[in-house]
Amino acid sequence: MNVSMDVSMNVSMNGLVRANEEGENDLKPNETYTGTMLSEIPFPNMAVLFKSGGLDFFIVDTEHGGFDHAALSGLIMTARLAGITVLVRLADHARSEITRLMDMGADGLLLPMTGGKEDIAAVVRHAKYAPVGRRGISTTRGHTLYAPTGIREYMRQANERTLVFAQIESQAGLDAIDEIVGLDGVDGVIVGPNDLACDLDCLGEAAPILDAIAAVAAAVRRLGKAGGIITSEPVFLRHAKANGMGIYCIGSELHMLKLACRGIIQQVEELQR
Repeated sequence: MNVSMDVSMNVSMNGLVRANEEGENDLKPNETYTGTMLSEIPFPNMAVLFKSGGLDFFIVDTEHGGFDHAALSGLIMTARLAGITVLVRLADHARSEITRLMDMGADGLLLPMTGGKEDIAAVVRHAKYAPVGRRGISTTRGHTLYAPTGIREYMRQANERTLVFAQIESQAGLDAIDEIVGLDGVDGVIVGPNDLACDLDCLGEAAPILDAIAAVAAAVRRLGKAGGIITSEPVFLRHAKANGMGIYCIGSELHMLKLACRGIIQQVEELQR
């Protein structure tokens, strides 16, 4: 079977990357997208499970997780073929890792601890082809489903569909929020409440984080970008929703397993009553 470029560019059309017929990113800031974190388990078919469970996306955590490149390649390819958006949370903005991840076919990247415009600008530069960035060109790879055609048109479409998000987890990120959100090539920002609370020295206090969520949400509204949050804390989720954010990354595969185990225990305990 001859796999066309249209197929390779539109695999993720039902996920967070709502690609239109031309393969362009049609991410809508006002829509709701629900996902989870993949923290440690390198099972490629986890992408299929997430898709069959109705999720729009998942984030592979290479900041804290121990995924090797072979595992990442399998996860990313399975996600693309299953039609669920896969983002990768980076450890930093190093070119070498970004190049590998994009050539594997990742739909987008999330930079943790984004402290300013320069941090996220480096991700855009390495993840996007010219004229937007300086991504190296190697087309017979997973990102084209090994069927490259029309290099100039492919580069344009790849730039359109590649998502870049900044994770706001510090006072520095909050202070530079307009510059970060407003940078060309940045699709949006996602709040990380835990590290943000640590940086603000307010662990266990909700009010400063609620204020930060509102400030980030106001910035993305002003600049027409997408906003979201990574948390399972109901008060933060509700506040993000009330302020118009649409991207919700809740829990992880590890949380799901723990909750399922507790559910099994509860079922057995109920049998004994």
